[in-house]
Amino acid sequence: IFKVGKEPQMPRANKSVKFPGKVALPGVIDVHVHLRDQELSYKETFETGTMAAAVGGVTTVLDMPNNRPVTNSAKRIIERMKLAEGRIYVNVGFYSALPKRVDEIDRIVEAGAVAFKVNLCRQIGEVDVDDDEQLLEAINRISLHNLPISIHAENRSVVISLEEQFKEMGRHDIMTRIESHPASAEVSAVARMISLAKKANAKLHFAHISTADAIELIRNNRSYVTCEVTPHHLYLTREYARHFRGIAIMEPPLRTKRDLKALWKGIRDGVVDVVASDHAPHALSEKEVEDIWKIKPGIPGLETLLPLMLNAVMRNWITLAEMIKVLCINPAKIFRLKGKGLIKEGYDADITVVDFKVIRRIDSSRFKSKAKYSPFNGFEVKGWPTATIISGTIVAENDEVIEPAGRILGKPS
Repeated sequence: IFKVGKEPQMPRANKSVKFPGKVALPGVIDVHVHLRDQELSYKETFETGTMAAAVGGVTTVLDMPNNRPVTNSAKRIIERMKLAEGRIYVNVGFYSALPKRVDEIDRIVEAGAVAFKVNLCRQIGEVDVDDDEQLLEAINRISLHNLPISIHAENRSVVISLEEQFKEMGRHDIMTRIESHPASAEVSAVARMISLAKKANAKLHFAHISTADAIELIRNNRSYVTCEVTPHHLYLTREYARHFRGIAIMEPPLRTKRDLKALWKGIRDGVVDVVASDHAPHALSEKEVEDIWKIKPGIPGLETLLPLMLNAVMRNWITLAEMIKVLCINPAKIFRLKGKGLIKEGYDADITVVDFKVIRRIDSSRFKSKAKYSPFNGFEVKGWPTATIISGTIVAENDEVIEPAGRILGKPS
């Protein structure tokens, strides 16, 4: 961005674009996205995922490492960067899972990873996530590089023992799947990681926090942790699963009305730093499978993230300033994304243009994502993204993509 000002004071430009009656926001940053590709291309590809981001008004996404193969080495980070080259409509940064050897962390950072991800519920990297010593060693090493560490906080042993119990009881209703991930699994994992953060004197980031009690723990330990929540945990309670079945299954699962209220309050009083989509596309057949234990967890979210948050502003649940904080300013700050998060001279020209006057129904059949389903299908929202600009190039306008102009973040020059 060369200059910000009123038209008469602006220098001459080669091209002038006008958006009358619209509002220009800093480009939206989604720090929790599964772009899939490679052996999971049937679920999503770099093209389809970033097209979804572009029409959704999202200018930068951070890609999670639970891919096939798992992204947990410098070699695999570089492979993903090469694969994405020229195919991405928006900016993409890459997470790495934890490698087996701690010195590989240095090479992963050198290769350009923007952050690390630790899933306490499912084994993804090669570190035993139940072993505090191994985790501490990895956290200490990553902290030397000053990179963010995002935590999926659910206590694996609680989840596994409940799953086994329910299977033995012969329960196979959809609510069983939700009950196998109780609030206590999240709260105990959050408590454990806060104590590790204190030991390591490192700052950790909690992904998709879903419970009132976890929010309270985080509120009392703000100097050690930041956290994010998702629109599905803000809007939907567990009752939705009865109707939507597999389409409402994600991890952590949908919670209660009390939890949902606590998350909105967390945004308003600054305990919740970030709202991210946790865009996790699967083939529809993987969501509709009869056996509840085989349903793949996750939903597409890139095309609903901003509309749902604009809707929250229009309904006075949060202010526009609060929305910009959790979607633009804080993600850029926490994930150290230079030149992002503000409309300011010297910053990247990543801009999301929105229309607050539009009332629309979410229609998942029109998604650019390969996953054309959503528990939000048919939801009426007020406010809609109308144009997405990356580094001064319009990449999407009025629900259609124009051209890929995304850059790979962190890539060594």
